[in-house]
Amino acid sequence: MSTAPEHHRWDRPLAKLDLPEARYKADLELYDRSQTFSSELLKLALGGIAVIGFLLANFPKERLEHILDDAAVRILFCASVVAFALSVGLALLQRFEAAGAMFHHLHVIKLSSLEDGTAEAEISHHMRIREKKFMQAHALLKSTSWFLVLAAVLVSLAFIRMMFLHA
Repeated sequence: MSTAPEHHRWDRPLAKLDLPEARYKADLELYDRSQTFSSELLKLALGGIAVIGFLLANFPKERLEHILDDAAVRILFCASVVAFALSVGLALLQRFEAAGAMFHHLHVIKLSSLEDGTAEAEISHHMRIREKKFMQAHALLKSTSWFLVLAAVLVSLAFIRMMFLHA
């Protein structure tokens, strides 16, 4: 009994299969817009961490020591950095899942162009994977956004609290 994978007629190199650009152009444009949005969220989250570090590093030492004596300010700053970091991690994971989903999407397009109907099981398999990865990417993008919003709220609360601390 052979353990080698079963080979199908459509296993020929699909990369050599020439598809009209109209079959996938809109999908790639949508994918690019999604990745651009994810990239902007990633930049904002990384920027948020950098801003907190810059501001804390450039506060006058005496004022910073007094501010950081307040437990609420320390907790708010720490929680905001964690939320920014989670946003960064989720944005990177979203980009990975979206790329995987697009791979399976394009694979389905190529398989479906074979026209002989012999790849139906393979198409269904890749469609299920594609749908799962698209849904995961969507959920990760929403989570990235929410953690970014949470981080902004937390850092804002930290600065508001700092305004009311007496020197």
